[in-house]
This record gives sequence, C-alpha cells and structure tokens, in this order.
Amino acid sequence: MNILIINAHSSKNKGDAGIVLSMIDAIKKHNIDCSIRIHSRFPEIDNEFYEEQVTSCVDNVSIDPDTSKIEKIGSVLRLLPYLKNLRKIKSDDYEWADVVVSCGGGFLLSHRFSVALMQHLVQIKTAFNYGKPVVIYSQSIGPFYNSYMQKLAKEILDQVDRIFLREAVSKRWLEKIGCSNKNVVLVPDSAFSMQEVSSPRVDSIMEGIKESHAGPIIGFTVRDWNFPEMKDTQAYRSKYIASIRYAIQYIHQNYKGKVLLMPQVLGPNAFNDDRIISREVLEGIDAGHAELLAFDFHPRELKYLYSKMDMFVGTRMHSNIFALSNHIPTVAINYEHKTRGIMEMLGLHDYVVDISDIEPESFIQMIHHCWLNRQEVRAKLAKEIPLVVEEAELPAQILKVL
Repeated sequence: MNILIINAHSSKNKGDAGIVLSMIDAIKKHNIDCSIRIHSRFPEIDNEFYEEQVTSCVDNVSIDPDTSKIEKIGSVLRLLPYLKNLRKIKSDDYEWADVVVSCGGGFLLSHRFSVALMQHLVQIKTAFNYGKPVVIYSQSIGPFYNSYMQKLAKEILDQVDRIFLREAVSKRWLEKIGCSNKNVVLVPDSAFSMQEVSSPRVDSIMEGIKESHAGPIIGFTVRDWNFPEMKDTQAYRSKYIASIRYAIQYIHQNYKGKVLLMPQVLGPNAFNDDRIISREVLEGIDAGHAELLAFDFHPRELKYLYSKMDMFVGTRMHSNIFALSNHIPTVAINYEHKTRGIMEMLGLHDYVVDISDIEPESFIQMIHHCWLNRQEVRAKLAKEIPLVVEEAELPAQILKVL
C-alpha cells in the first residue's frame, strides 16, 4: 500500500516532526507492507530529517507572516482556481498513492482570511481530483472567525473519508461551520505514540546538571505569541513573560529547584524560534536558577530528555505531550484550544491556563498545586497513558480498510 502524507510543516518544529514520526511509527506497525511519501512546506529541510521521500507541497506559496498584501493577494489568486475546480494539479505522488493522509496538527483554522488554510485545503482537494480516499489524522480543527474560510473548509471537509479529531472542541467547530461529515472520531494526539530513543548526549547533560545542583529539575518550554484575539498585544506578551520569570524564581525559592528552558521549535523563522524568547525570559535571572539548553534535539531525543524532569511546565503543546507520555506531572499554558482539550482528555483540567489569562500569582498557585500532587498525577498517568497510546494509533489501523 502506498501512503502519501500531506500538509507536513517543518522538522524545525519538533512537535510537528514528532507528529509525522508517530504517524510513520503507527502506520508501519499496522500496515507492514507499505511505502510512505511526505509532502512538506520545507522539503529542503525535511529531506535530510526523514528517511521517507519528501517533496514540496503542490503549488507551494509563501505564507510567511511578513509577506506583503500584494503577495498574499497573488497567492489567493493562484490557490482559488484549484479549490473551485477551475484548475487541477499534476502530481506523480498523488497518482502513486493508494491513500492520502492529511498530517496531524492544528492548521485547519482561520482567525481571519487565511492563505495558509487555503494552501492546506488545496492539498486535500487535489486528492479528491485523483479519486483517492482521504484521512484527516488526529487534528485540531477551528476556530474559524472568517465566514468565507468557514465555507471553504466545510466544502472540503464534507468530502473527506475519515476525520480523526484530537479534542471535543474541534468537533463543536465542525458542527458550527455546518460540516455534514458523519465519519468523525475523537482520538488522542498521534504524538503520544511516538517512540523515544535513549541519548548519550542527554545523559551527559543531565549528569553535568545534577553534579552542580542537588534539587529537583523542572522543564519549561516557552514560545512567542502574537495574541491575535487581543487589542493590546504587547501588554499580554509582557504579562506572559513576567509570569514565566516569576515562576522560575518561585521554583528556586520554594523547592530549591532549577528550571531548564528547552526550545521545542527552532524555526523556520525568528517568530517560531523558541531560543529567542527563552533568552529574553532569562534576562536578569541567576544562572543557578535556570538555564537554556539551546541544542537541536531530535524529537525522540527530546521525549527522552523530558522523561528526566521532576515536573514540566509547557507552552508548546507537544512538549507537554512528550512529558505526559513519560508520566511527568505537567502544567500546560494553552494558546490554542488544542492544549486545553488534551489536558481535559486526561482529566488534568486543573493544570492548564490560557495564555491570555495568565497572571504571576495564580500561575505559581497552579504550579504549586501540581507539585504537591505530583505523585498522584504520576500514578494517574502511568495508568492512563498506555490506553491513550493504543487509541492514538487508531487512524493508522483504518488506512488498510480504506
């Protein structure tokens, strides 16, 4: 069986790379005699990362946030004919595939008129043109705040053979846009099933840290965020950074702990390079209280690193998933509904805060609550994660049926 994975992002994002790797792990586990190809927005990066053949997205267009309005209009004019059956894309990969799988993730949304969403929908629409069955693989869908984007998404999603969603709020968004597809199933995020690997580099790093620090080690991930639904975006960003700094100081003062900031995403642009905001967070903080591990870790290696933590506080959702998979008590900062949905699925709703609502005092209260209950949370995760991993592989099992 030939399987084409579309809508892949960039291996510089270790969460998105972890999704693809987990899909490959599960697909090969349940479909032994299969071949896989990947369509990526950044094939020049990903070709050196995955063992599978990686090629460019069909009719790839620039969706960089700094793209000018004229360039965005040009992109829209290029993409619309494909969505409206006025033009069809020639692709050997689609011709080759038996099943087309839209990569897991959180990209089927629009806060406003979205060229990015159109590009993702074009890739799915192209599979229809070739008569191929299409599976949406454990995705978050929504929000949709633009009526035209709602209409385009509904037209495409109505025709998909199977839709696997990773939280209930996505199902509510499908209902809100009027999607009539009945083949919708809730499953955990696919990255729960990604295999990790032991790492001599991680072992060496942790040995060095523990030689100089006897207390607990708390892992953190932070990311830059533009607060698209808020007016005073800079004020919200400053409050977020202040809350992280306050938590680092609190952990040192109250638990004699040390925080390790671990970038989950290194690109493909500066806004999505977690090392930049991590350094900003650390300004004025004693090196003995926190440090940045600015390495380009492989996702399987990162998952192994997170398993060494005594507790975890994550803004990047897949850093939380990597930690939770290893039964690490975790506090999650929710910047899109996907994070809250996953924490609620695990019964951990007490340990998630929306990035727009974060305040220093309430944030450290949540962290302290998690710390006090860490043994209970570990036991809960140890019991539930094996079943979560099993359920996360369900989409891979469906491919053979299609």
